[in-house]
Amino acid sequence: MQRDSDPTPNELQKALFEYEPTKLETALIEWTRENWPMAARAVVYARQEGDKTIQGVRGVRSDESRLVLEVATRVAIAERELVCRALAQVLPQWLDETYGLQPKNGAI
Repeated sequence: MQRDSDPTPNELQKALFEYEPTKLETALIEWTRENWPMAARAVVYARQEGDKTIQGVRGVRSDESRLVLEVATRVAIAERELVCRALAQVLPQWLDETYGLQPKNGAI
């Protein structure tokens, strides 16, 4: 069967399928892949913050649903922590290489 439309990708399709990540994005992805065990541990340690986060949630009708919500919240907290750590590790060096910007204390 032949196509009725032109198979040439439009601008949106090109942006989605032919996207090339920047050096910063690549460095962040690589750092998080290398350090993913931090996020796994953080899921365990984020229990108290997760419980506080969902404390006022209404409409949870079963214990199973509440447990799913608690775990999802802890995973989100762990991901947030991992991204913050990745930015703290990768961004200073990237800013120095890209723009020549360095922290005032000179430490990278």
